[in-house]
Amino acid sequence: MTTTVITILCFCLTAFSGIFLGSVKVRGISIGSGGVLFAGLILGYFLNANDVVLEPNTLGFLREFGLILFIYSMGLTVGPNIFSSLKRNGIVMNAIALAVVVIGSIVTCVIGKFGFMDLSQLVGLYSGAVTSTPALGAGQQILAELGLTPDKVAQSSMTYAMAYPITIVCTICVFAFLKSLFRVNITDEVAAYEYQKAEENPHMEGFNVVVNNPNFNGIEVGHFLKMIHYSMAVSRMKRGDEYIVPHEHTTLQVGDVLLLFGPKTFFSTVSILFQVDPKRDLMKESAEQIQSSNIYVTKPKRVGKPLKKIMGDVRHHWVISRVIRNGISHSPTPDLKLAYGDCVVVVGKAVDVLPLVRYLGNSREALNSTRFVPFFIGMMLGILFGLIPFHIPGLSTPIRLGTSGGPLLTALLLSYRGSLGRIIFYTPTIVLNAFKDFGIILFLGMVGLSSGAGFFPLVSSMEGVKLIGLGVLITVIPLLLVGIFMRGYKKMNYLTLCGTLSGSTTNLPSMTFILNMAGTDAAPLGYSSVYPLTLTLRILTVQAIALALF
Repeated sequence: MTTTVITILCFCLTAFSGIFLGSVKVRGISIGSGGVLFAGLILGYFLNANDVVLEPNTLGFLREFGLILFIYSMGLTVGPNIFSSLKRNGIVMNAIALAVVVIGSIVTCVIGKFGFMDLSQLVGLYSGAVTSTPALGAGQQILAELGLTPDKVAQSSMTYAMAYPITIVCTICVFAFLKSLFRVNITDEVAAYEYQKAEENPHMEGFNVVVNNPNFNGIEVGHFLKMIHYSMAVSRMKRGDEYIVPHEHTTLQVGDVLLLFGPKTFFSTVSILFQVDPKRDLMKESAEQIQSSNIYVTKPKRVGKPLKKIMGDVRHHWVISRVIRNGISHSPTPDLKLAYGDCVVVVGKAVDVLPLVRYLGNSREALNSTRFVPFFIGMMLGILFGLIPFHIPGLSTPIRLGTSGGPLLTALLLSYRGSLGRIIFYTPTIVLNAFKDFGIILFLGMVGLSSGAGFFPLVSSMEGVKLIGLGVLITVIPLLLVGIFMRGYKKMNYLTLCGTLSGSTTNLPSMTFILNMAGTDAAPLGYSSVYPLTLTLRILTVQAIALALF
C-alpha cells in the first residue's frame, strides 16, 4: 500500500473512533468533535512509535480542505441571523463577547510578552483555551507565513489539545462559582427568563373577535391594519352565514366575526377594540371553504421582493397571515422582503391560492436540492478574499484573513444577502450540517495524526503542567471578570449570562451543562447570539497576537 492509502485508512480509523469517543457523556457532558482530535493524537503516537509514515502532502491537503469546508458551511448557517442577533439584548450579549475576547487576548499577550513559552505554543494554547478550532487553523497559517518550520507549527496543535479539555472543566467551574457567589436560584431564573422572553418575543396566536364598535363600521381592512402598524393580520371573516377571505379593501361591519393573527401581547389591544369571543374558532368553522396553505419561495426572481410587490403582481382573494423564516414567524408587513426558502402562510380557497403558488415556486425539490455551483463559487471567493493582504499601522507584516477568515466573512455576507443576481446561495440546513461535521472531522483528524508523536511526552512533563496552568488563566480570568460584573452590577439573568459566556469561548459542552441544569432555551439563545461575532473575532485576534509578538 502507498503512504497515501495508509493515511486515508488511518483517517477513517481516527474518524469513527473519535466520533464514538466524543459521544461518551460524563454527567451529561461530552467533548463532541473534540473526540476526533484525541483519537488522532493517540493513533498518531502509536504510528510514530512503530515507524509508520503518513503522507505529509495528503495530511496537509485534508487538513486545509476540512477547515475551509467547516468554516464556510458555518458561515452560511449563521449568516442569515447575524444581524438580527444584534437586536434587543443581542447588543448587550455581543458586548459581553467582545469584552471576553479582548480580556483573553490581553492575558495571552502578557503571557507571551514575558516569555513563558514560544509563539507556536502560545497560539495553540490561546485557541485551546477558547475551544476555537478555526482560531487554531488561522493561527497555524499565520505561523507558517511568518517562516516557522512545520515542526514548530505542529507544537500549536499539541498545546491546543492540552488546553481543550481543561477549558471545558474550568468554564463549568466558573459557572458553579458564580452560582454559589450570587446565591442563584435556578427556578427563579427560569421564571424571570420566561417572562422576559414573552415580553420581547411574543408568540403569534389567533384571536376570534366580533366587531361591536360602531367606529369601525365601514372602515376598510387595509386602513385598520395601517392603524395598528400591520402588527396583526385579518385572515378570515364571517358575515352572516358567509365565510370571507378579506382583502385590504374589504369593509368592516358591526356584527362581523374576524380571525386576527398576531402577537399574544396584542390581546389587551384587541380586547379594547373588539369583543373577544374565546368560544369561537373561525378557523375550524370555515375549514371546508377556506384553507391555510404553506407556500415556499423557490423562484430566484422573487427573492428580495417586498410583500406589497407580490400582492400587486398577483390578483388575490387570499391573505398572508405570516411569513416563517428559519423557524421564526414574522408579521406580514408590506415592506417585508422575501428570502429564498421562506414559508409564506396563506389563507384562502385552494383555487384562489394557486396563482400565488405558481408565482412563488413552492418547489420542494428545489428547496431540498444542493446548489453545488453557488456553493463552490462562494467558497472560491472566500479563499481568494483570504489571500488579500491588509496593512495595519504598527504591524511590520500585513495581516490576511487566510483560509479561515476569508471563507467565513464571505459566507456571512453571501448568506445574509441571499443571492447575487440570479445566483442563489441557499443550501439546505441538513446539507450544511453534514458539510460542517465532515469538515471539522477532517481537520481535527489530520491535526491529531500529525501531532500525536510529541503530544504525550509534552503533556507528561513539567513544561506541560506549566502550559496547562497558563491555559487556565487565559480561560478563567475573562470569564470571572465579565461574569462578576454582569451578574453583580448589571443583574443579568444567570442562565442567559452563562450561555453568552459559553458562546464567547465557543464552548458548546459548557452551554450544554447549563441547558441540562435549567431546561430552557436561555443558554442556547445566548450562545447562538454571540457565536458569529466570537467566531470571527477569534480568527482575527489569534493572527493579531501572532503578528504583535513575532
